[in-house]
Amino acid sequence: MNQNRWNDILAFDLDDPPGEYSFSIRLAAENYWTRSFTEQAILEYKKFMYLAATSDTLVSPSGIVDEVWHQHLVFTKSYHDFCEVLGKQIQHVPSTRNREEFQKFQQAKERTAQLYEETFGPQPVNIWAYNGMFESLHLPKAKLKIRAFLVIGILALIGLTIPAYFLLQPFYIKIPNPDFVYGLLFFSLTVLLLLEFYNRAILKKMVSGFDRSSFVFDLYPFELIYLKTRDLSNVVHGAVSELVDKGKVLVKNHYSVQLSDNEQTLSQEQRQITSLLSPDESTHYPNLMRALLFKPVFSNIAGSMEAFRKYFIKSRRFGRLFYFNFAALSTLILLSFTRVVTGTLREKPVVVITMLTFGLIVISIVFLLRLTNQVATLTVPSIYKSQEIRTRPVDSSWQWQYFLFGAAVLATSFTSLIERMKQSSVGTAGSDNSGSSCGSSCGSSCGSSCGGCGGD
Repeated sequence: MNQNRWNDILAFDLDDPPGEYSFSIRLAAENYWTRSFTEQAILEYKKFMYLAATSDTLVSPSGIVDEVWHQHLVFTKSYHDFCEVLGKQIQHVPSTRNREEFQKFQQAKERTAQLYEETFGPQPVNIWAYNGMFESLHLPKAKLKIRAFLVIGILALIGLTIPAYFLLQPFYIKIPNPDFVYGLLFFSLTVLLLLEFYNRAILKKMVSGFDRSSFVFDLYPFELIYLKTRDLSNVVHGAVSELVDKGKVLVKNHYSVQLSDNEQTLSQEQRQITSLLSPDESTHYPNLMRALLFKPVFSNIAGSMEAFRKYFIKSRRFGRLFYFNFAALSTLILLSFTRVVTGTLREKPVVVITMLTFGLIVISIVFLLRLTNQVATLTVPSIYKSQEIRTRPVDSSWQWQYFLFGAAVLATSFTSLIERMKQSSVGTAGSDNSGSSCGSSCGSSCGSSCGGCGGD
């Protein structure tokens, strides 16, 4: 290895000059990538370009590395400067997908793996074995979408009411109403508790079974905070409070904050915050918070986490879990509704059982909606708290403390500001400020459509 050249490549900052929509922020936003995954993908891109610059043969990137390459080509000046550091003008050669080229690029891919191994060691599986960030989860997509299943399921439930009536009516007329209501309440509570324990166990098993190189096990605290609360304002509060703790931002009266003269190294989020503040005058915090919610560095957090949640609930394995829960809850509703029909036809009072049926419908809807969010709000955060957190520098990281203990670690003066803000209903921000949407193609890359690169 040419160590001097590699050091220069490693030191090259693709985010120079820094900005609201710099290279890494844009790359993450357009692919719904997490911050850590984006950083790793950029590092692997630099390694690949080193091989391209020092090899006399064709080398080929993975789909993920190629996505970084595509993005860098858009930043023409940065790419030109980068090639000067490489000492070679690297040309991007797209594949035309004919058979001859396929074999050529397949051989290039094998040579690339060998060169990489000789130069840098084993290739990271999550970057080189997949074409997108989400593929490492190994979650095949369900053939039937949840919305389509719900339509079919509700129609089936309606259709079953008639046979259920004729099947259950002989038994129902023998059970007095108070006993039936108490029995149904007990049975419903038992079913809901069993479903809750079952769902938690299955979701934990699913997440724990993900590839250990997956992005899920390398999340930043702010990403976990958004997952847990699905409220981006909590992330903004944390980022501002950290600056308050460092003395970079001062809390003023009347819901205001102000930039201090304390110069320190700042993260991407902190640079966006301080860029909107002035040391000469205070800024109304509710207005600042609303502006920050739409900054890409914050909206990317919501975007990538929402993309993960949606990708997960569209999977075949989650679909089966959802179908099972729907069937169990539908059975409760069917038992209760059939009792209503039986009592109505026999001219018995049905007010109580009707209210109970309506309550079961509402509870079922809430329970199923909660299930679609549970992997984000409960499963992944709990795994970090019980297992993954042991490998993190928790004691020295304010952000990890914030993830673990929430508002308890916020600066006292800043906590008071937030409380006053909530009490006066000033500048409230709704939850689920994802700032982006993600369809079935979340995190996809060009895959095999791009071939490799060669020298001049």
